[in-house]
Amino acid sequence: MRALQLMAIVALLASAQSVFAESGSAPAASVKPAAANAKDEKTLVSVSGMTASDYAQCVSDLTSSHFAFQQAGDVTEQGCKLAGAIRLEAVTTAAGSVSISGEPAMLCSFAREFSGWVREVAAPLTLGYLGERLARIETAEGFACKARYDKPGAIPSEHAKGNALDIAAFALADGRRILVKEQDGEIPQAHALVHALRMTACGGSGKNGVSRRGDGGPWPACHAPRRS
Repeated sequence: MRALQLMAIVALLASAQSVFAESGSAPAASVKPAAANAKDEKTLVSVSGMTASDYAQCVSDLTSSHFAFQQAGDVTEQGCKLAGAIRLEAVTTAAGSVSISGEPAMLCSFAREFSGWVREVAAPLTLGYLGERLARIETAEGFACKARYDKPGAIPSEHAKGNALDIAAFALADGRRILVKEQDGEIPQAHALVHALRMTACGGSGKNGVSRRGDGGPWPACHAPRRS
């Protein structure tokens, strides 16, 4: 499995938007109307997809692995479109099924890699570190038409390409939850587990992982969110 090539942003938790405010006493004549400013901002456009044959093979791979998902086909949000998307529901592992909350939409090829990481890395590591089965991965944002780093006019983020998924927490079969942002000190080895999961998907960097497409996007769980 290509765990170290897991693309993109399963940003261990959602990345909150940064808000920039400007104030001043410049004359009104020097200030552009809001409508003019809006026109100056580039509209984010992103089209990502798979050929029909690649999508069919991907769906076949997910089915043969006994992963639970829905074929979504073409999915559009604002100026962003995915051709060959699925909605992931659960990943079958040797220790049992791991449900994916929210059934996020993503490109099928990313779903195949992410599911493989859950089955071959996340589930076994959780059982090994905590002695309890991983039952659910709680997700935040998946496919979303947003620019990289939430900067208007910037290039599309991996979320916009369907190659990203934000993870908020890992839930165990006994009901305990391990938050990605802040681990519970009462759960032994929780911090060590999250660190290990981060390293396996980030390619050892702990921050910015290896991107299949060479654009430096983080992993499934490479960066925690900023406080809003």
